[in-house]
Amino acid sequence: MSVIDTQVRIETGPAKTNLGQYSWYQGFNPFVALTTKMLAAAFVLALLLFPQGAGEVLVLLKSTTLRLFGAWYTYLLAAILGLCVIVVLLPVSGRIKLGKPDDTPAFGTPSWLAMMFCSGIGAGILAFSVSEPVSHFTTNPDIISGQITAGSHQAMTSSFKYVFLHWGLSAWSCYALLGLALGLACHRYGHPMTIRSTLVRIFGPRMNGVLGHVIDILAIIAIISGVTTTIVLGIEQICSGLSIITGNSWFADSSGKAPLSTLLITLTVTISIVVLSVMSGMNNGVKWISNIGMILAFIVLGIFVAQGSGAGLVSALLGGTMEYLTTLPGLILNTHAPSALSADTRLADWHGEWTTFYWAWWIAFAPFVGLFIVSISKGRTVRAFILGSVIGPTAMCFLWFSIIGGSALSLELDGTAKGAIVDAAHSFRIYQTVDLMFSPTTALLFKGLLTVLFLILTVSCSTAAIIAIKAIGAAGGTQAETPLHSIVWAVFLAAIAGTVIAVGGIHAVRDVMIVAALPFSLVLALMVVSVIRSLIAAMSETSRSYDVI
Repeated sequence: MSVIDTQVRIETGPAKTNLGQYSWYQGFNPFVALTTKMLAAAFVLALLLFPQGAGEVLVLLKSTTLRLFGAWYTYLLAAILGLCVIVVLLPVSGRIKLGKPDDTPAFGTPSWLAMMFCSGIGAGILAFSVSEPVSHFTTNPDIISGQITAGSHQAMTSSFKYVFLHWGLSAWSCYALLGLALGLACHRYGHPMTIRSTLVRIFGPRMNGVLGHVIDILAIIAIISGVTTTIVLGIEQICSGLSIITGNSWFADSSGKAPLSTLLITLTVTISIVVLSVMSGMNNGVKWISNIGMILAFIVLGIFVAQGSGAGLVSALLGGTMEYLTTLPGLILNTHAPSALSADTRLADWHGEWTTFYWAWWIAFAPFVGLFIVSISKGRTVRAFILGSVIGPTAMCFLWFSIIGGSALSLELDGTAKGAIVDAAHSFRIYQTVDLMFSPTTALLFKGLLTVLFLILTVSCSTAAIIAIKAIGAAGGTQAETPLHSIVWAVFLAAIAGTVIAVGGIHAVRDVMIVAALPFSLVLALMVVSVIRSLIAAMSETSRSYDVI
């Protein structure tokens, strides 16, 4: 057992209770595993037994969260990004490693960067690849305030500025912060790979007790809310794709709305594939589904590059990037709250519908993605880790949206689409773009490919989330790889998604996430303090080692 400078060691594996001795919880922290399952079950039962009341409470909680904490989400993400920038600029960050001084990276830089990008994407990046740029093309803060005209060339640049805001540096800095906190605590000081380890620097031995359990529980709740949103987005797009391919409105009507029965059947099929994936193990189904998903994703990207407007794609990428970078300080700090001189709430409504939703999503995904990226980053310096986990994936997201979303907006600007993409429902926009780019036969095949890709990305993301949930439930232990627990969590995810959809509709899942991410946002805020203290200690150690030399 290693001794660190705080003289605190977080225990690995199950808590010291009799429950941990039973075979069902062998290798788990039973307090965390049981509590999260009970909370999930209670949530599902409340929705089923009191659907109207639960729906009203959810609406109230969402509106309260937006009113009281919308600005908190904005300032927290801005602070996290600011910290990452400061840390990168520190000369010592190039010497401090996530690990021991003699540790070396296990992966080459190209593979490492590719895995970074893959870890943070799911069905969401494909679902919004056309829909979000098109939405901002007609309505965004610049248009609402009268600075530019909707549907113009200026609107295209403005649209990508806000797309890049939501999918760029702020999102990946959120992941990097958690990864950095874990890397310093676990790789450098030997704590177990679980979320509670990130706050040892602040709370010391209390992380071994109830407080540590609560931190891990909040992380699992955040992951559940984030991945449930991704699952619902994925099945919505799958239903829309099947509707267009088959021409059958049973999958989705002309407005893109799928019947509840269709959504639930699609959800059941998807979760069944997730169960098969997790039961097959990391080196079989999980690995192959992830690899196939990434291959298909880059095939889709390549087809859009080949068929899209070259000038339009370059304009989207360069124009949007320049607009984003030059206005970044104002963008990340603006909450679009109504001024004292105006009762117009359109900007605040837009901010809540888009920016606050995304900030909650990234906060909810942080424990899941952060666990993964730090697990593949041992031996990297702090500077290399932050640059690799923030700049690399951000650049890939910019390329992705510029190529796919830029193709759609180019069709609108040159008159080919004539409003067909803009007027299409959210879940139909990417398929409508394909219809305008290809012949009917080719378009049909490509839409089939997109539908399969939505399924694969949804399954891959869900599988990885279940693995992360089990890892946290095991308090960083390595003996919790039982397939039965994976099946139970897959069922819970399906039950949560299905009941929320049944009670409040698809948009209610987003509302749940905005509310559920709030408790973990407080944990992230504490991680900012913890990382600062860890870096100060690491700088002192590095300075002493140089003095000895």
